[in-house]
Amino acid sequence: MRYFVVLLLIFALAPIARAETPQSTGSCHCFKDRAYNPDKKFAADKYLLTTSFNSFIAVNFNLSKSKIVMMKMRGGVDPDTLLIALYVAKEGGVDLDEVLTVLEHELSWSEIFASSSLNGNAKAKKVFAAIEATKGDDAVAAEIVTDQLLKNYFGMTDKAIASFRKEGITGRELVLVTILAGHNAHSSSAEDIIAMHGKQQKSWSEIAAVLGFTPKETGHLLKN
Repeated sequence: MRYFVVLLLIFALAPIARAETPQSTGSCHCFKDRAYNPDKKFAADKYLLTTSFNSFIAVNFNLSKSKIVMMKMRGGVDPDTLLIALYVAKEGGVDLDEVLTVLEHELSWSEIFASSSLNGNAKAKKVFAAIEATKGDDAVAAEIVTDQLLKNYFGMTDKAIASFRKEGITGRELVLVTILAGHNAHSSSAEDIIAMHGKQQKSWSEIAAVLGFTPKETGHLLKN
């Protein structure tokens, strides 16, 4: 009962509490290498994966890409936690700042899901349950959310996602692969692209270059 009272109080005060929270630029997502360089072929991979994933988040949650980047730079908000919060807010019918404020007050996802303020259809509630089952491991929970977004946006099946996951492909990598597979002029499939990375040992930015895109261009293939 105590958690319900605390949770409802935080939801009621969330806009004020969030505004009073000091922000930091210590988690700035800046990248030195943003273009493919054959002499350092893996150097731009982190930027490529991040910018394409930010584009994916933006189109799924109807936000500008710049806002996604700024939200990730706000102090105290882990990128995995932010992704989960975006999903919970959208599917649960609550304000994102309210969810983040609750988390800042060290309440758990379980307590958020127990709130009467949270709604959600059967599919969303299944994802909520999967998130709760991770027992606070936001890295694992973020992959669960990513898989659901891949199904929602690209129409990927559970079987296809499981197959790619067995090959060790992360959520960010799978988003990039799917984007490239849907836009390249070489008719390269997702399987072809993964083989380039796994069997041919090409970097992700090298693969994008082979398919005709710079890392920056790849990030703009999905339009909000």
